Amino acid sequence: MKVVQIVGYKKSGKTELACRLIGKFAAEGFAVGALKRDAHDFDPDVAGTDSHRLRRAGARAAAVASARRTAWFEERGAELGELLARMGGLRLDLVVVEGWKKEPYPKVALVQREEDIPLLGELAGVIAVATWNAELRGRLRRTAGEAPVYAYDDTESIAACVRRRIGLGIPPS
Repeated sequence: MKVVQIVGYKKSGKTELACRLIGKFAAEGFAVGALKRDAHDFDPDVAGTDSHRLRRAGARAAAVASARRTAWFEERGAELGELLARMGGLRLDLVVVEGWKKEPYPKVALVQREEDIPLLGELAGVIAVATWNAELRGRLRRTAGEAPVYAYDDTESIAACVRRRIGLGIPPS
């Protein structure tokens, strides 16, 4: 199972890029998973549903399953390694991870403003940089080292770079 991270500061477009890459690789026939880091105390369950009521009643873990879908709710945090290990049993070709900047996996870094550039110095494993800001591309090329710099909306080039750099290959038959 291959892993690529999409990292950047808040509101830099991480989710949008992750969705575009997932859509592209899934359309090509790859089995793709997704993990998202949330820095806030989110509530993934809708108030009033049975699973929400079970959690509010005190269940530390709850699951809802149908013939086509399963959702787990746990009242605890989880590290990226644990989540990837859990996904390992799902026979995925690729997991697109949003966030977890400090983890050691290959990364596509999003830099949208001049003041975001120092992020590149904090990251290990940057395989590509993407920006909405055409004026920053030249400076980013000097700052990003060997990582190519792409326009944020150039999904084809970003996906091709990810494929090459993580060794994704061709979709299984």
